[in-house]
Amino acid sequence: MPRQPFHALCLAAPRSGEGKTTIAIALMRLLTRRGWQVQAFKCGPDYIDPSFHADATGRSGATLDTWMMGEAGVQQAWRARAAHADIALCEGVMGLFDGRADGSLAGSTADCARVLGLPVVLVVNARGMAASLAALVAGFALYAAQQGIRIAGVIANNCGSQRHCALLRAALLAHNLPPLLAALPRNAAWHLPERQLGLVPAPEVGRNTVWLDSLADALEAHCDLELLLRLCALPRPQAPKPPAPAPSFKRMAIARDAAFCFYYEENLRALQEAGWELVFFSPLTDKALPPHSDALYFGGGYPEEFAPQLAANTALLQQIREYAQQKGHIYAECGGYMYLARELVTADNKHYALCGLINGTAYMQGRLRSLGYRQGTLCANTFFAEAGAVLRGHEFHWSDMVLHQPYTPLYQHEGKAEGVAFHNIRAGYGHWFWAGHGLPLPCAAPAQHREPASAPALPTQAFAIVLNGASSTGKSSIAQALQQQLQAQGRESLLFSMDTFLQASSAGYSTAVQAHAAHLPVLEALHASISAAAGAGATLIIDHVAGEQEAWLLDLEARLAAMPVCRVAVLCPLEVLEQREAARTDRPPNKTHMRRQYAHIQQFFHPDCLVQTEQHSPQACAVHILESVRHSVAAWQAQPHAERRIKEKA
Repeated sequence: MPRQPFHALCLAAPRSGEGKTTIAIALMRLLTRRGWQVQAFKCGPDYIDPSFHADATGRSGATLDTWMMGEAGVQQAWRARAAHADIALCEGVMGLFDGRADGSLAGSTADCARVLGLPVVLVVNARGMAASLAALVAGFALYAAQQGIRIAGVIANNCGSQRHCALLRAALLAHNLPPLLAALPRNAAWHLPERQLGLVPAPEVGRNTVWLDSLADALEAHCDLELLLRLCALPRPQAPKPPAPAPSFKRMAIARDAAFCFYYEENLRALQEAGWELVFFSPLTDKALPPHSDALYFGGGYPEEFAPQLAANTALLQQIREYAQQKGHIYAECGGYMYLARELVTADNKHYALCGLINGTAYMQGRLRSLGYRQGTLCANTFFAEAGAVLRGHEFHWSDMVLHQPYTPLYQHEGKAEGVAFHNIRAGYGHWFWAGHGLPLPCAAPAQHREPASAPALPTQAFAIVLNGASSTGKSSIAQALQQQLQAQGRESLLFSMDTFLQASSAGYSTAVQAHAAHLPVLEALHASISAAAGAGATLIIDHVAGEQEAWLLDLEARLAAMPVCRVAVLCPLEVLEQREAARTDRPPNKTHMRRQYAHIQQFFHPDCLVQTEQHSPQACAVHILESVRHSVAAWQAQPHAERRIKEKA
């Protein structure tokens, strides 16, 4: 049991580079050596800062990100870790209010502090600043209060002298602002080296306990720790009910060393809770894979920094090739994706032969190639989710992957096919956050997705299929193919088409529209007719544009709440859509309308199934959809009182 009352705080800053990580490490180390159980958290998709936190506290940290995890996911992760600590210390990301750069706080430090009710301690690089600190803190405190966030105090970094510290303290006091809690002096020895817009990971930096203690000593000498703790005393969060222990079905070997060190700790915990036994190995030094491995997982990192050692470990490279030839399951992200390639070319044009499982070359570039949050739809089954699942994550790399042959993509992001899925290999640049998604048990091993040759036998339960996609993606052709497949099985279905409805030429449900939707706007009228047909127990095929506005989707979900629904994202590359739109004869082409839908149509839609119409015929798409219908019906029947889910706002 914890020996101290509970405390918690969020360390934030006006911008990156103010010294948050240095202050966080110092405070974590100071409290840990006093005997406190310190639980570290990191806002945002960061794998490097938590490695320093672990060195300072002796405990693994956790990711908090309201955009990737959702508010409920952040609260769950917080309670699971913080409830058993004496103090929970969350280090922010970038500036306090910097999030996805879309005008919202989602993904920002401020949003985590708001959701968890944490007091914020603002870390400011005070070099060259005196009374101006008051203006900066006043602005942040006012804006934070408008968001429901409390600035509890300030820590000044890079202070020049005791007089400098006194000036800063007096400036805040004079204006009744949050107090100065600490002032860390300048010391070049505390500098942490950087690489590619972030810190060099702790295992490479090799900071020892002497260095950690020097930081803690300095903070202890220049911090009013008693006041800091008093300002961040909070009620202890209630620990969530622990999940039922899952039997260990299979073993996953995970590459973890200086070259592959980017993993979300919550993802690894989720794998264990789902029943995977996790074992770790080093592609840099180990000559063999862990025995009896049912899956390999290569995370991100810096393979380019260790390319000579990785390429020289030919014994392990050969074992990985043999493992793949034996149909072993392999998943790789970012740096791991590069490692599976035929060759890695470094920025100084040196060539290194690597695994060769993917016929491609990874080229390191002299500048950033991709950075930002990603939302993707899986195109193939993986060990953490099935095809059609919508996941959120992050992407950050300075390399380009040039594929020398076509591959089925691993996922779709903003209409672009990305990554590689073939045989039992899954790889791409995205770092997906899958904790909290309810992982499939590993006894159901990820299998290569194949289109069924014919439609499966369907349950007797009536159901609805909702087709959502931009104009010209081929929804109408798929809807007709679905009707034909259903009719071949002796099942009648009603087709509701937005285009047909607008043309007022569908006698199949015009009566329902007149009876139930008189004087209603067009969309409500269509939904009223759908509701009437659902109430009558009909099987429905809905060729709709549901995802462009969330209100449309929520209304349609409510109308279909009493029956199983299979939601289908109909996808097609933009260049193909433009060709199809230009060739339309049923109405005048409208590329502006089509491009707008292409950009926004899936933003609120959470599909159960994904089809790509540039790759497969309408008949093949229909067969694949009807296979997914069986799963949707089974899941619906398994829910208590047949409660239908309406997914949380993105």
